[in-house]
Amino acid sequence: MIKPEKDNHPVIKEYPVGTLFGEEEIDAIRRVLQSGEPLTRGQDVELFEKEFAEYCGAKYAVAVSSCGAALTISSKILELKPDDEVICQGNAFWVTHNHLHKKNVRIICADVDPETLNIDPDKIEPLITKKTKAIYLMHHGGNPADLDPIRNIAMNHGLEIVEDCAHALGAEYKGKKIGQDSSISCFSFSTLKNISTLGEGGMFVTNNNEFAELASKYRTNYPHGISKKRKTSPLGGYSKPQILAFMNAGDSLDYDWTELLEMGSTYRMSTPQAAVGRVQLKKLDSLIEKRKNIALHYNDIINEIDGLRTIKVLPDCKHAWHLYSYFLDSEAGIDRNGLVKYMSDKHRIQIMIRFWPINLDKIMRMNGCGVGGCDRCVGLDNLERVWFREQLSLPISPQISDDDIDHIAKALMQSMNELGTL
Repeated sequence: MIKPEKDNHPVIKEYPVGTLFGEEEIDAIRRVLQSGEPLTRGQDVELFEKEFAEYCGAKYAVAVSSCGAALTISSKILELKPDDEVICQGNAFWVTHNHLHKKNVRIICADVDPETLNIDPDKIEPLITKKTKAIYLMHHGGNPADLDPIRNIAMNHGLEIVEDCAHALGAEYKGKKIGQDSSISCFSFSTLKNISTLGEGGMFVTNNNEFAELASKYRTNYPHGISKKRKTSPLGGYSKPQILAFMNAGDSLDYDWTELLEMGSTYRMSTPQAAVGRVQLKKLDSLIEKRKNIALHYNDIINEIDGLRTIKVLPDCKHAWHLYSYFLDSEAGIDRNGLVKYMSDKHRIQIMIRFWPINLDKIMRMNGCGVGGCDRCVGLDNLERVWFREQLSLPISPQISDDDIDHIAKALMQSMNELGTL
């Protein structure tokens, strides 16, 4: 291959912050810090939960420290145990499933739809056994998964669905916000997301009152965890002081434990984070609109270039455009990795490739999975072909300028033409 020469345009790559902050966020932080209220458990946390649930159209929202924390709490609530099986889409982010490894749950990989990059509903049912307890899916890049057939499968087999909505805040499936009709949905406010609560943060969303109560307990490291218990008499003649200022370590003098099911941890969101989240939530729709306009411009570019194709969005669905994914056709005769390198070396444009197939994750390989899956998760042809040969991703963020987009358009067309003649 001819060695490309760099142009003089500044490097275009993924921005370290995926949202826009202004004076309103600074004022919110200042208000909390000057109020004297607690920096955890402050009133802004409860208000953010209420406003977030209303935005999604769900009944309950529980603010936590990250989407990973929300997902970890989900596996506690579902009481997943060693040797239980969970079906997980093959291109999920590692945070979607790492908490399952801690419980020694067996992860069964499901293939993806090569046009949407979401779990393929037709590939789920053959993977279900008597050991299957749940389906973990991810709305890839903010593109809504096809939920109706997945929900039908789950209902027919008595399974729970946990949605990793880290990319999908503001996305809609058939006119309803993602999270509105979910059993459990987990959202992220990390630094790259469409809105952020100062770099980290998450939300556990549900319509199940019991799940919401358990999530509130699991996010706090109460010594008693969640336990089966029975009333007992005071030990050794001692009883708890009835003084409000007394810090009482659990209920150990009132109850005997019969079984400890789970322990909580410290998964709380701070008050300043929640205050910023409330401001960011009001900006969310306008921020998504900025991303949508960039994505539509990218679509126009890609539709003009032979050998490239855009991602498919299902009818009556709204993409949140956290990521902009597209594809290089295998028939184009151009090496995908070569295109990535050429765009970087000559045009200083970073093209990302997301996400590494989980069947090839080091822990999954240690547990017997590998290329093509294992004895249970067989047939990952779409996932492996798309990931290793076709999938690409362009930078998308409210900070990207029209000049950057024009540069990307010219560079992509030039690169495809030049590589096609080498």
